[in-house]
Amino acid sequence: MRKKNQKEAGEKRKINKLTFSRKYKRWIGLIVYPFFMLFTSLTASGQNASLAPLLNLDFEKTRTVSAQSDAPLSYYYANLADVLELILLENEARFGELHNNQSTRLNEMNQRNKDSPWTGFVEAEIKMQWAFVNFKYGKDWDAFWGLRSAYRRAQRNNTDFPNFEPNKRTLGVLNIIFGNVPSKNQWLMNLFGLRGDVFTGLSQLTSMSTAYPELANEASLILSMANVYLLEDFNVAVQLIEDEKLAAKPLYLYIKSLIYLKAHSATKARSQLSESIKKYPVHDYLIAETYFQSGDYPTAITHYKSFLESFKGTSYIKDAYLKLGISYGFLGDVNAYNEYLDKSKNEGEENTEVDKNSVKLVSDLDKQNPIALKIRFAIDGGYYSRADSLIQILDQPKALSNHERLALNYRKARLAHLQGDSEEALIHYREVISNTNLISETYYGPNSFLQMGYLMRQQGDTKTAKIYFNQVLSFREHPYKSSLDTKAKIALKQLDLKGG
Repeated sequence: MRKKNQKEAGEKRKINKLTFSRKYKRWIGLIVYPFFMLFTSLTASGQNASLAPLLNLDFEKTRTVSAQSDAPLSYYYANLADVLELILLENEARFGELHNNQSTRLNEMNQRNKDSPWTGFVEAEIKMQWAFVNFKYGKDWDAFWGLRSAYRRAQRNNTDFPNFEPNKRTLGVLNIIFGNVPSKNQWLMNLFGLRGDVFTGLSQLTSMSTAYPELANEASLILSMANVYLLEDFNVAVQLIEDEKLAAKPLYLYIKSLIYLKAHSATKARSQLSESIKKYPVHDYLIAETYFQSGDYPTAITHYKSFLESFKGTSYIKDAYLKLGISYGFLGDVNAYNEYLDKSKNEGEENTEVDKNSVKLVSDLDKQNPIALKIRFAIDGGYYSRADSLIQILDQPKALSNHERLALNYRKARLAHLQGDSEEALIHYREVISNTNLISETYYGPNSFLQMGYLMRQQGDTKTAKIYFNQVLSFREHPYKSSLDTKAKIALKQLDLKGG
């Protein structure tokens, strides 16, 4: 054991000597961020006493109940309570209080019976869960090391207990994470022997759900999130969560709301969030988004302010202030508009793509057509009738700049596409991509190429689809480069697997 620890310490010193800019150290954090809550919510057993308070997001009670048992899963749930609390609250002081629990639990697990497959499973899970937290709190190298250590422990457990299906839970998640590593960072993966494949991960999670019926609900949630975030198959994502008879527990409701929001179903997301008996500050932010998208600006303002008053973290701060400013602008309050735009520029951080895009939008907001903005947000929330009515108002034979006309064509394409009118969508996407030089600073071009690829694939034209997907990767910089590049690469791999 001593030699093993010395070897790991030496390897950790090796990785700490590597020098990267913050931009390159954050790539895993940007990839796994949407999955923090989801991947850590999968339960290893439906009967553990600690599960009930955890599903209610009652973290203190979860830790109390878990302390009454020394079963491996009790350590798992106690750890999960720490992790979810830190992710939801983003509280630096609380992080300082809880972060030593990881090593304490791992030391205790190390004294346990190694003949049980649950021991290795829980050890790997604890390491992976804290990797997510460390990324969230800017501890990038500790996070990377945690993922690497979790990967090696899960592999060893899988070798020792090849028929133990829950191993696929950990390995499936890690496959998805490592399978999304940008090409420029692959040398780092090779240096430490890390491999991953998105579709292998999805397959592992799918097969686990069939072998362990009690995991079916959680596996469906994970697969739904993968479909909505990585594959952009909104219909499949929504179908997966609506087919499952999930209890109306706060943790499930929160995850379902994230899926509905990403699938352009803001009203359904609001219903899930409002039904929850336990709410955290982020609930107010998400509810505010649904009202903002629908055009109910007074109600959106109330919830954005509630979020900002109670949240101690950094995520979504820039975006919340921006949306407050825009809401006041739409209501005609110029002073409040300017006040909150200044706050958006000067407060919060750019750790999420939402906040990164807010920085871009606030920098040229004075150039944006107000009606065009309303169209954009209405489409985001799935308020298609509202979007169509606004398009009719804006799309009149009056002077629109070339940039505004292309932006409107992009919105028309998105609206038609999401409503299932492929031919209409293709017309407008083609107009956008033929003029990408006029909108090079936006994501309209790369996302139009991505969506064209999806439509060509749907029509069976895999050769043209590949051309469009590769075009997405050719764009050097835009607000959503990380996520759009990831989706394009996954789509290309999907075509290759199907022999396209």
